[in-house]
Amino acid sequence: MAGPQERGASGARDGATAPTPARDIDVSDGYAFMSEISSLLGSTYESIDQLEELTRRAQGIDLTVAELNLVEVVGRATLHKDATITVSEVARALDIRVPSATAAVNRLVRKGYVRKRRDPKDARRVNVGLTRDGEKVLRLHVVFNQRMAEEVSGGLSLDERRVLLDGIRRLEQFYAKAQQKQRDYLRRTAGQKGGRS
Repeated sequence: MAGPQERGASGARDGATAPTPARDIDVSDGYAFMSEISSLLGSTYESIDQLEELTRRAQGIDLTVAELNLVEVVGRATLHKDATITVSEVARALDIRVPSATAAVNRLVRKGYVRKRRDPKDARRVNVGLTRDGEKVLRLHVVFNQRMAEEVSGGLSLDERRVLLDGIRRLEQFYAKAQQKQRDYLRRTAGQKGGRS
């Protein structure tokens, strides 16, 4: 149990985000509604990030979020399936360049979460799969996400579930578009810098 020196002014453990108390928001007040959405999205992202970090530390998992995403991509493509995934396919799935994917896969091989094998039918092709430790990490990640989905959707009517899904899909589309704009900008500026040399 945490002693008084481990608690912040809010009574929450230091480094932890205290849950935001539910407030009645006048949804017809556009400013109040948007402020509440912004506040909730920010605190939710921070809480998810902190909880995943604490879970990884508690389980002795030495992975970054990016590495965990790679484990998830490999696992979803190959686990319990007669399927393979190459480093190039991992790069496409994560929307990163092949050299970056190669470096990330090699790091995970050294950490013991991923294995690489030459394809027996095509020696040029290197297939990536999970080790037992990689499978354990994937299961923990999937269970965490499943619990989160159950907590958010528990007790909702079918109509409320549809509205929730629509809202999350819109949020996903917003992030995808914003990421693409940033990638395009970075490519343009990198091209301009390269052209000046």
